[in-house]
Amino acid sequence: MAHSPLLNTLFALGYDSSIYELSPQVPPTTEPWVKSDLLAVLAQRAAWQKRQRELHVYYYRINQTIAYPLPVCTRPASLPAGIPKRSWYPWLIWLLWTLEERWRTLHAAWRMLDDEEAGLLLQQELAALNQWQSFTNWNNEVGLPTGHLAACLAYFLRDDAGWMATHYAAARAAAERLVVQDLWPWFQTAWAQKSDLSPHDIHNIPVIALVRGAQLARAVNSPHADVLEAKATETLRAWWRYRFDAAAPHTEGVSYDGYLMDSFTEWLDGAPDRTALLAEGRAAFADLARQWVYSTLPGRFDLHAPLSDVEPEMPFWMNCLLRMVQWYGVDARTATDDIWAESRWLLPRIPAVRLPAAALTLALTNAASAHTSIEASTDADLGAPPSIAPQTVANAITLRSGWTSADLLALVGLSRSEMSHLHNDGGHLILGWQRRFWITDPGYQQYRPGAERDFTIGMAAHNAPVIGEIFQSRRGVQLLDLTTVAPGRYRVALDLTRCYE
Repeated sequence: MAHSPLLNTLFALGYDSSIYELSPQVPPTTEPWVKSDLLAVLAQRAAWQKRQRELHVYYYRINQTIAYPLPVCTRPASLPAGIPKRSWYPWLIWLLWTLEERWRTLHAAWRMLDDEEAGLLLQQELAALNQWQSFTNWNNEVGLPTGHLAACLAYFLRDDAGWMATHYAAARAAAERLVVQDLWPWFQTAWAQKSDLSPHDIHNIPVIALVRGAQLARAVNSPHADVLEAKATETLRAWWRYRFDAAAPHTEGVSYDGYLMDSFTEWLDGAPDRTALLAEGRAAFADLARQWVYSTLPGRFDLHAPLSDVEPEMPFWMNCLLRMVQWYGVDARTATDDIWAESRWLLPRIPAVRLPAAALTLALTNAASAHTSIEASTDADLGAPPSIAPQTVANAITLRSGWTSADLLALVGLSRSEMSHLHNDGGHLILGWQRRFWITDPGYQQYRPGAERDFTIGMAAHNAPVIGEIFQSRRGVQLLDLTTVAPGRYRVALDLTRCYE
């Protein structure tokens, strides 16, 4: 198999926490990309995707790879256990991540590079979905795979120009069946009677399925669309509300906040009441953007400090930030929130090879927000470098000396969110310098038993303080003091007593 241009297909031999930091595919520069750079990356990826006859899905959490024949004409059912002594593994989630990235690449090449071969491949593979008997997860429940399929069908079917009529009809039939057969019955039991949503109710898995389902229902003019849209709006408002809970600001960590918001923001971009909702959610979105921007590694703005459940294989936040800048910061010189000018500065300095296909498409489509015409821009058009002042974000305190690879980032854990997949890491310290995280933890938990799992979960996996051989069991950290002692020198004091039982 030819070498993949996609960094998320790297095959690690065991767990290497620096595999993305050290990748030779990322150029050692933070010079902003320009339109020609993005087009070159898209063309390279499209050429590679067109050569593939199998879809190789790397399950990095268990260090295994499965090859699926293309097109994927049925929902895969005969799959291995994945983890010893467990009868199931969520194989379809990573399959759909990889399929969606392939499809969005082919679609972008078709629409932006006039690549008819890419367009035909996309049409054939989407039409093949009509052969699937169900669009549910491995356990026959609506879940993340359902949400990703709904997102793809909603996005690709919105413009029928250039489609072969038979392929479009088949893909449209699959979309309508997904709503009627799987989504709507699930909604009746999972969401219809649910009110007064709690933070646990707005966990990424059920909400992504709901929001993407609403997006698809709108796209196919389903009679259930209004009900689904209303519940999606209710969940978004609940997220906004809990985000500003002073005692426990809601977060699932930078990666999973991005994963969830990728669904919310693409759905919201086409919502009938988009303008009013954007005004209502501006402050919460700005707070979220600050967390994404200020948690990045100096000199490598595609990477976040691996605090709690953070995965470099999940760059969904880049899609969100591009959409938000388009909404709120089209002209950095007149933006009223500093974070949008700062985001405009940071986005084109994310290595183009690390942008997912959705972000590439957004960057090429929204030239004003994504700097695709940088050659003709002034410095003011490119936004302003983010501040080096200390920042308190939902899950951390961030301290930094600057934004180049020679600068230092110190991030201190402050998460009080009770989302179950996060770690108990109050006071956890992460240091980033010279394009590497040096004091760190691996971010997520390895699923497979053995040395890797021991390294990625449990008392030994984190450098949060262990007192008298007792490790943290609660997220009760409190910020006592954040002081600038001198230029570039800061003092942080935390109360960790509520973190221990």
